Amino acid sequence: MRNTNLIAAFLTSAALSVPALAWAGPDCGNEPVKTAEAVFVIPTPQQALAPRVQPIEATAPRFDTVAPSQAPLPTAPAVNAPVVNTAAPAPQIVKVAEAAPNVSPATAAYSAVLQRRIKRGEAGLNLFDYAGALAAGEAKVIKAYTDELASQNPDLLPEADQIAYWANLYNALTVNLILENYPVKSIRKIKAGAFSIGPWKRDEVTVNGKVLSLNDIEHEILRKRYPDPAMVHYMVNCASIGCPNLLPKLWVGATLDADREQAARDFINSPRGVEIKGNELKVSSIYDWFKVDFGGSKSATLDHFRKFAGPELRSALDAGADIDGYGYNWDLNE
Repeated sequence: MRNTNLIAAFLTSAALSVPALAWAGPDCGNEPVKTAEAVFVIPTPQQALAPRVQPIEATAPRFDTVAPSQAPLPTAPAVNAPVVNTAAPAPQIVKVAEAAPNVSPATAAYSAVLQRRIKRGEAGLNLFDYAGALAAGEAKVIKAYTDELASQNPDLLPEADQIAYWANLYNALTVNLILENYPVKSIRKIKAGAFSIGPWKRDEVTVNGKVLSLNDIEHEILRKRYPDPAMVHYMVNCASIGCPNLLPKLWVGATLDADREQAARDFINSPRGVEIKGNELKVSSIYDWFKVDFGGSKSATLDHFRKFAGPELRSALDAGADIDGYGYNWDLNE
């Protein structure tokens, strides 16, 4: 009787110490989590002492790190205990896809906005759908991207990546500025102060502890710190029709030279860049405002055009066409 009591106590304690089994489904919003508990039956002392006549069921071999000579033999399952399938799952063939670019979620989301909102208009002009972006709440996506850039230290990047970084930051800040003030006919309607002609001197972002305006990024950083300042003008966009295009993608250091050369080619061979009127050329005011970046003279600017001229412009230049005037369209690029 004493042995019977000890066995009963032992079995009761063992059963109570076994934790309940639960399966949790994936967290899918409002999808409830489903759980299930295993049920245990505590045998009586008489059942525990009775001979075990339940046949031993064959189990599938296990593939683990135990050597064959040390592998334990299969044992009979306990009376009334749940049977656990220990068989190893069948191997599955998984196709490894090509690795995605190493970009952050904020960068990927902003890139998607550029691709979704920029459409090609007449004469090769890229137009941005500000109304659609604002209605879709994409201003917060753009702000998240500029915040992410502001948290980084561009000085640690290779030079080409630094240039791409600053151009991307300038363009994203400009798009965000328009969305904050939309609807607006021209970026020049957004003032940095009572007597300003636009927002370019307004403090917009802090990078490496320094507060910066759009002017600081373009003129004090991009044009001053890096070689070939002329090419900067084909990278930054001031949300105006007269400006070189805002690209439907981000600038990256790996393709910087090729991409901005193509941007220069697209602009110079459009009427926004160079309008051909016989032997007279009406060109963008960019080549007047920043003449020093293009060689400091009209002849040097014409040499710059020759580097990127298409057949029509090259023919005009070869025939002696000269710069006769400048112009710029400040209407919003929408």
